[in-house]
Amino acid sequence: MEITNDTLEKLKKLNDDQLCSAIGVIADALGASSAQKRMFQKNTKAVRRRLSGASQSDLLKQLSRIDPETQRDLLQKLKL
Repeated sequence: MEITNDTLEKLKKLNDDQLCSAIGVIADALGASSAQKRMFQKNTKAVRRRLSGASQSDLLKQLSRIDPETQRDLLQKLKL
């Protein structure tokens, strides 16, 4: 599954509950601590601001920290 600008746009359009869930999935895949995950889940406005300024290359840079199999699983879980 390829990361495209469409993928980024879908992330930006998630409602708060969906974004909170997506943050948890992404944080787990990136190896974030429970405290880090909760911090971002509680502050979806900050996450939205970061997403609004993010590019496809920014997303690819973050995903490059995750092995390809986990990337595929992550995108399937997020239904992106």
